[in-house]
Amino acid sequence: MNLEEAIKKTHHLAAAIGYSVFGALILYFVLEELIRHNLAPFYGFSHLSNHQTLRYIFYGLAAVSIILARLLQSLLLKKKPGDTPETLLNKLHRTSIIMVIMSELPALFGLLLFLLAGLNRDFYVLLIISVAILFIFFPRRRAWEEWLTSQI
Repeated sequence: MNLEEAIKKTHHLAAAIGYSVFGALILYFVLEELIRHNLAPFYGFSHLSNHQTLRYIFYGLAAVSIILARLLQSLLLKKKPGDTPETLLNKLHRTSIIMVIMSELPALFGLLLFLLAGLNRDFYVLLIISVAILFIFFPRRRAWEEWLTSQI
């Protein structure tokens, strides 16, 4: 199999995982709406007196996950002497999957915040952040080809 076919096949798999994560984000939204409407008024399963601290923690975790994803991306894509095109493609594939999965984290934190404290607006904000981060990190074939040719 030549490099072009390998890129196409590997990218197709990474893109499928990206679409699956997007589907999971939609599932979180549907789940939140069902809970909010069926258990209205929903104030969360935890009866905490101070939701503000919980909000700071989850927003902080979301910010840290985004920063960590960006740092991991640059670390995982470092070229080492002796890397073959196949090795570089595997690095790119592995890194793309990690980035796509990490883009889901803010929405998960938002869902937890909603389930614990009933804060649906915070869930929406963190869900939108996840969708934006997924859009940024989504594997694009042209970008893959450009990166690989610049590394070879």
